[in-house]
Amino acid sequence: MESERAADIMQANRAAWNAARYEAWQEALGSPAEEAARLRADPAKAARRILPHLGSVAGERICNVQGSHGRLAVSLALLGAQVTVIDFAEDNRRYAADLASAAQVSLDYVLSDIMTAPEQGLGEFDALVMELGILHYHLDITAFFKVMGRLCREGAALVIHEFHPFQRKLFQSYPGQAPDYFSAALVRAPVPDPTGQDRVLGECQYRFWTLSEVLGAALAAGFRLTRFQEHPDWTDPHIPGTYTLVADWRPS
Repeated sequence: MESERAADIMQANRAAWNAARYEAWQEALGSPAEEAARLRADPAKAARRILPHLGSVAGERICNVQGSHGRLAVSLALLGAQVTVIDFAEDNRRYAADLASAAQVSLDYVLSDIMTAPEQGLGEFDALVMELGILHYHLDITAFFKVMGRLCREGAALVIHEFHPFQRKLFQSYPGQAPDYFSAALVRAPVPDPTGQDRVLGECQYRFWTLSEVLGAALAAGFRLTRFQEHPDWTDPHIPGTYTLVADWRPS
């Protein structure tokens, strides 16, 4: 029953992410050709949150988990990596494919629910990278990190740059939800509008995890934590806004 519920939520979230998303990326980022020109001029800039934790990426097999519009993936490809994106939204794939073509790089974009990726023969990556708005789409964080482990070769790097739950749970309001750091309730909220106009392009259901839940699930799946950093919020530097988790996979 729980798996059916999770599948229903995933399908609803997928539909929300395909609601005029290609057009929204064009409005926010520019045409794929325009954005590709910026990425080619400075590919390290778009990967600046991830790159310091990877070292040289030339020749590395990297999976950009739920890589959305493809900016990070294309930047890594411009730096010489072999990049696979796994994401469930066709509009994201379209923009990323056009972006990679304009940037003249090869990008393997797998249109799929990340939780089924190992069954599709995907895996043995040298690194998994993800940033800003990934973990809260998963209702079972333990199962998610187990899948991440199945995508890794032994010793592979995991780099997550993610929204801080302190900011999301206590300083961001959602309809019918009081601030509660330890709440396990699902939250209904619009898909973020990348243009900043706060248009409702679709509605998703999220599950915001505490730091201990994220760290515990990663460790239980066989990841060894090597670095953890908290970063100030973009609008209020007195509270944490994001964090970076760096680990490697060491299966028992």
